[in-house]
Amino acid sequence: MTAASVTVEERNGVPVVIVAGEVDIVNAAEIGGQLFNAAPNTAPGLIVDLAAVTYLDSRGVHLLFELANRLRMRHQQLRLVVPSRALIRRVLVLTHVDAVIPLHQDVDDALRALTNAN
Repeated sequence: MTAASVTVEERNGVPVVIVAGEVDIVNAAEIGGQLFNAAPNTAPGLIVDLAAVTYLDSRGVHLLFELANRLRMRHQQLRLVVPSRALIRRVLVLTHVDAVIPLHQDVDDALRALTNAN
């Protein structure tokens, strides 16, 4: 199995999911389940910190689009933390994830944007 870890924290009533390692076809379904379950209906949205993700394949990209769509249907927002130095940032820009899901430099920035939007 591909090595990845998922940690869920809460900051000011907003779930923050920290993903580290590789996200690919082998583990995307499992990680997706953890992400979907991390955002209760009462939260304004979900922040996913991808700063420590070292690899993201097309299934991982699809997972992010799917997560954003599910949250949007529940009137919640998805914010991604992907610093400019992150290994996967180029993949997200090339696949236009950044046109659908806002990218932020750090969790504090994402949290401010999410709470100010609501």
